[in-house]
Amino acid sequence: MRRFFFDPNNRKGDSIFLADEESRHIAKVLRLPAGSEIELLDGQGTVYQAIIVATGRQVEARIAAVVVEDQGAGKAVWVGQGILKGEKMDTVVQKCTELGVSRFSPFASSRCQGKADLGQNRKRHERWQRIGLAACKQCLRPRLMQIDAPVDLADLLRDTDATLCLLFWEEEKAVHLQDIPELPEAQSVALLLGPEGGFSREEIDLARRFGWLTVSLGERILRAETATLTAVSIVQYLSGNL
Repeated sequence: MRRFFFDPNNRKGDSIFLADEESRHIAKVLRLPAGSEIELLDGQGTVYQAIIVATGRQVEARIAAVVVEDQGAGKAVWVGQGILKGEKMDTVVQKCTELGVSRFSPFASSRCQGKADLGQNRKRHERWQRIGLAACKQCLRPRLMQIDAPVDLADLLRDTDATLCLLFWEEEKAVHLQDIPELPEAQSVALLLGPEGGFSREEIDLARRFGWLTVSLGERILRAETATLTAVSIVQYLSGNL
């Protein structure tokens, strides 16, 4: 059954008014008529069975039943990702959504390739949000991944409030994920991964001052996007989220 997201603020009783993009997809692309059954997600973990009441510029649907009740988001795993080039970043956003990451924060650092202005960052952010939304529908994830607007690395380090903060660094040789006994019990975990060029020594020192622990992913040299998906998969497994 087709799934669509809606803003809970656009609910009036059992009536749901879908946003322009979702309405356009229903009416213009899929051409679903009134009376069609669909599933609606509120982005907070609840899935509803609904029936389309009216199509047009803004589609109206009526809730018929609750399919999935919100069971909570599980352990929060937050990913800070150095901005990657082009489609690599799109892939990371998509796969982090599929893997159940709760929050995704892109950041700019000294070794990111290319600098974006405010307008470009706004377009990037909107694109990543669309990719995350589509990935939620594809993998049947009822809760949206929070995707933040790009920030500088220093600002991201200051704002992190996770109980365990891990920075994956290719020059770390002593500490591996199996050496962190508190990982399975940590209430929330933050993962920091750099761009294609990695982190500078100054950035590592700054992160350590903010309480980040540097961790190795092993001896292999991984592409930036591969490193992120490997780290997320292992941490989600050890945290009991997979």
